[in-house]
Amino acid sequence: MDITNILFAGVGGQGILTSSRVLALAAVHAGLDVKMSEVHGMAQRGGNVDTHVRIGKEVPSSLIPEGAAHFLVSFEKLEALRYMHYLRPEGVAFVCPTEIHPLALNLRKDESYVKDIDKVLETSAPKLVWVDATEMAKEAGDLRMVNVILLGALSTRLPMGPEDWEAAIRERFSAKVQEACLASFKRGIQYVSAPV
Repeated sequence: MDITNILFAGVGGQGILTSSRVLALAAVHAGLDVKMSEVHGMAQRGGNVDTHVRIGKEVPSSLIPEGAAHFLVSFEKLEALRYMHYLRPEGVAFVCPTEIHPLALNLRKDESYVKDIDKVLETSAPKLVWVDATEMAKEAGDLRMVNVILLGALSTRLPMGPEDWEAAIRERFSAKVQEACLASFKRGIQYVSAPV
């Protein structure tokens, strides 16, 4: 039974749930079975959020076991570190290099963000792909596109075709932002497809 496990991680308000739903829709359009599970942190905005999405011919359950995720898509560095134990040794992590300092760190002056977090992440996930979706979204003039850019990057490793993704994006987003979403999705694809 071939199942692909994708874990999305970030903080509330970053579009993690929307991303997972677009992925699930694209998988359905491709004729795949999908199971999804959402976990919200203490706060809707600012609390940690993770979503498990499992796709395949037949998917028995929605939760990804630790060490079994093929892909980790993180919208923030600390959240990538928090969920790294879900990634299998040969798994790929797509990480946006954004840093959002948790409220607890802001209140305690004696603590700081994880030192050398980039190095820690790169050591933890040898197949880590940095995707500066925040910077790309700023260049495009719409910070709401971070999640769609990350989805574009992820899409290059999944079995769904361009038509499945376009159908999912058109189904999930309102008509007034669909073209911007499709353009941002393509930016994510081009970013990871460009020669280094």
